[in-house]
Amino acid sequence: MSERANAKIGREAALPGTSRLSEMSVDLGDEQVTLERIDSIESLSTPFTITVDVFAPLEIDLQPHLGKPCGLKVMEDGELLRHFHGLVVSGEYVDESPTGHRYRLVLKPWTFFLAQNRNMAIFQDMAADAIIKQVLQNAGVSDFEFKISGSPRPRNYCVQYQESDFTFVSRLMEEEGMYYFFRHEADKHVMTICDSPASHVAGRPASLTYAPNSVSVFAVDSAERASGGKHHLQSWHERVTTQAGAKVTVRDWDFRAPDRFVEAKAEGEGQHQRDDREIYVYPGRFFHESISPGEIEKHGGERSETLLNGMRAQRRLFTGASQAASLSCGYKVAVGAHQVGRMNGNYLIISAYHSIVAETYRSGPNAYEQSFNVRFEAIPAETRFHPPQTTPRPVVQGLETAVVSGPAGEEIYTDKYGRVKVRFHWDRGTTPGEAATCWIRVSQTGGLGNVILPRVGHEVLVDFLGGDPDRPVVVGRVFNANHMPIYPLPENKTRALWRTKRYGNAGDYSGAKSLDSGAPGANEIRFEDKGGAEELYVHAERDMNTRVRLDETHHVGQNQSVMIGNDRIELVHNDEGVTIGNNQNLSVVKQRYSKIGQDDILDVDKSYQLTAKETIVLQIGASKIVMTPDAIAITSPTITVNGTKTSTVHGAEVLTLTGGVVKIN
Repeated sequence: MSERANAKIGREAALPGTSRLSEMSVDLGDEQVTLERIDSIESLSTPFTITVDVFAPLEIDLQPHLGKPCGLKVMEDGELLRHFHGLVVSGEYVDESPTGHRYRLVLKPWTFFLAQNRNMAIFQDMAADAIIKQVLQNAGVSDFEFKISGSPRPRNYCVQYQESDFTFVSRLMEEEGMYYFFRHEADKHVMTICDSPASHVAGRPASLTYAPNSVSVFAVDSAERASGGKHHLQSWHERVTTQAGAKVTVRDWDFRAPDRFVEAKAEGEGQHQRDDREIYVYPGRFFHESISPGEIEKHGGERSETLLNGMRAQRRLFTGASQAASLSCGYKVAVGAHQVGRMNGNYLIISAYHSIVAETYRSGPNAYEQSFNVRFEAIPAETRFHPPQTTPRPVVQGLETAVVSGPAGEEIYTDKYGRVKVRFHWDRGTTPGEAATCWIRVSQTGGLGNVILPRVGHEVLVDFLGGDPDRPVVVGRVFNANHMPIYPLPENKTRALWRTKRYGNAGDYSGAKSLDSGAPGANEIRFEDKGGAEELYVHAERDMNTRVRLDETHHVGQNQSVMIGNDRIELVHNDEGVTIGNNQNLSVVKQRYSKIGQDDILDVDKSYQLTAKETIVLQIGASKIVMTPDAIAITSPTITVNGTKTSTVHGAEVLTLTGGVVKIN
């Protein structure tokens, strides 16, 4: 509030002919103005509107005064009745007369200007009252106060999406069962935020006496005014309706416990024979991860009760008329002396309509208009008032893209559910990457066994359940200039592939042979569909492990090549059969060792040739045959040479037969 707004610039506007006085302090420079009329409308959870008619002897330029504060003070017989205060939002030149000019000003609360912006912001792990406080303070507003009895539960994720600040805080208040009225002071108007009957105090006057035939308190004769009574209630009517149902049921779903729905109900007392209608709401929007599973139903009960109270609060409504100008919305008043007993009691004023006319303005056609005319609506003071949820929730139209975020230096950031966090392009917040949003679930293709986590920095497609910006889901990924397709396009348009990317250090590759695929730092499965070059390509950046629980079959139409850079181990627990339709060539650079547990049978249809450049050894126990290029040595305990027809032993030079006994047949 500016210092000039607190100063009374311009003269006080008196009601001539009496001691009753209305004063107006308005920043109109050095202009002189006279107050002629005040009309105001104020209701719970609704910004007030004050229309002021003023008269000025000189012409006034109203443009410079828009947005400035204007305070009105209503007095009677030297007693302050009440203040009106607001900001000038519009001005109108009404007419002129021989003595001056008439203007009409419209005053509204600071919420008027909060409704003219549009913002997008994310709030995490904050209760609604803390969010409201932050939004108002960020808008430069300090004239508000909380008088709530409860403690709203923290919301793990709450988005202001294409909403004005006023629309956003109004929506939050409605969802939490909070509402507001304005307390008017000389130099400001203060928003008082409430949630229960205990939030309200008695106003001025604290009580009204029902007197339908009372004389106007603005009778000229003071004695007549006194006899008429300042605090009389000229009319008092009750209206009952069948508004809303008798029961509200809300349901939500907790993905942490997917086998059951979370549901809560609130039921009011039936008030007529058809008061049995149910309002069923899904999603109930009472599930928040910050609430433990055991507390969710309790929170759902609070939400359903808030909805029910908001719909039923005005089932029993009272309307009254009085000339007590000090009556104000948001305050309690006691009504007495009504001949119908149930019409008496304590009430909360939920709306008030003031019409205050200066004496000078009542001349001519307005001569019989009462100076003070107050109409108001009220509900029983014990009624738990909650505002109806009329502020529309924002709806996201279609998908949005965002960039996956995480802590500095981290490439993959996820939780046990495979969720990620993102930074929306519209987010102007400065929160670190690991706190940019709530954890967001990621839709996976091909069933629940498929897990492909988007990396930090990648652009993803985000959808919203029911269009609700508070419920995002990652449904896909897209390329951008920072993350282009692996193979240049459109040159490789016939390729479909799945390539991952190494995370962390590469590790030791010493001893591994270089591959023709190079070292891409990624695993890859690639499909090439170009005619004449069709290919299925698999690259394992480090290890490849295959598990087959039963059978495995490979059919190769033509050739197969296997190249192993180091060792190979093959284990067959049972039989192995190998059939080669033509030739087989086996080349072992160094040694070959074979061990057979039982028999080894070699069946050759034609020739069998065993060649060694140095030695061939055949050995069974103590029997041995050793062949070298220049000798054959046969060693055995018994050697039998049996030719069924002929046996020939020939020595070209020497034949030697030795033995202990030599027998020749």
